Amino acid sequence: MEFIRNELQETIRSSAVDFAQNYLKPRVEEIETAEQFPEDLFHIMADMGFLSLSYPEGYGGLGAGHLTLSMVLEEIARVSPSAATLLTVCLLPLDAIHLFGTEAQKQKYLVPGIQGAYRGSLAFTEPGTGSDPKQLTTVAKGGNGKYLISGTKRFISNAAYKGPIVVVARDEGADTCTAYIVEKFCKGYSLSKPWDKIGLHGSHVYDVFLDDVEVTEADILGGYGKGFDLLIGTTTYGKLAFSAVFTGIMDGAYDLAVKYAKEKLHRGSPISKFPSMQDKAARVAANTLSSRLMLYKAAEDADTITNDIRRVQASAALVKGYIADLAVETCTMALNMHASYGVTAEYQVERFLRDAVIAPNIEGSADIQRLIAGSYILKSAEHFL
Repeated sequence: MEFIRNELQETIRSSAVDFAQNYLKPRVEEIETAEQFPEDLFHIMADMGFLSLSYPEGYGGLGAGHLTLSMVLEEIARVSPSAATLLTVCLLPLDAIHLFGTEAQKQKYLVPGIQGAYRGSLAFTEPGTGSDPKQLTTVAKGGNGKYLISGTKRFISNAAYKGPIVVVARDEGADTCTAYIVEKFCKGYSLSKPWDKIGLHGSHVYDVFLDDVEVTEADILGGYGKGFDLLIGTTTYGKLAFSAVFTGIMDGAYDLAVKYAKEKLHRGSPISKFPSMQDKAARVAANTLSSRLMLYKAAEDADTITNDIRRVQASAALVKGYIADLAVETCTMALNMHASYGVTAEYQVERFLRDAVIAPNIEGSADIQRLIAGSYILKSAEHFL
């Protein structure tokens, strides 16, 4: 299958390249070391429409689809994976509200969120679980239209910014769970200092502590007891977005490795003359290209398959599991092409490797993603590929 960009996709992708090169590249070090992602850069991304790509025009979106969004995230991650990750985590709660929200909730949260009025969060992961809703210890107690949520959520992005946070909590006395829209910094909301991670230093995560946070019936997102359905739908598109980020990371490492091989001299000529360098360059290029093609196919599935979320979920899981592990392998190879220079911060490729190492462990572990995809493939009566 050949992916040829249409005029809209090429225009949007070109704007992402321009933003990455002219706005992000000069400030990469600042992004990586600042206590919070620079406010002005976030608003520029919002003003350029990067938050609105996959949402309908009726809510202020561009209606350009997940394939176009993947192209944009890839180009941004090619320069700053942290900036692309910030965009991705902002989209998670917007996806949840778009897919499962009432019309009132969409008007209240989706419309301003697309415009960059806030940075939302999605909170499912806890100290004791990252995948299994039945292990949730955060509980919503109450009834008759009013609930109190208590518990701890872990590794939550954007938790230090005002705006809504979609909290998934277990229903009291049941194995089901429900999603609620909570305003951050309401009574009972507090957070830890940011976690010190190996990579993606410009995208911060926190523990969120909920102590009898009060919500009402109007704050339920997707229906009472339907939290697992919401997670399936929302994280399906989250996996695609993160797959685009890590494809961009491979692309960024590829750029640096090729540049180094062409410029580093040995006895007056570039080291690109050595067969070992040519072999590594070919492997890095093949891995990056195969990831991009798999990503685009999965994104196309998300844009065209509208009546089978499980099929789209399996496609997204397959590509996320594949790209997550391949990103680590590819960035390691790109670093090795730099030899001893690769481990120095000055040559930057080590940053891409540190960012890539996170890939198999967020938005669903790579192992779990392969189980999701494999289970669907073996149960499906249709040919998957």
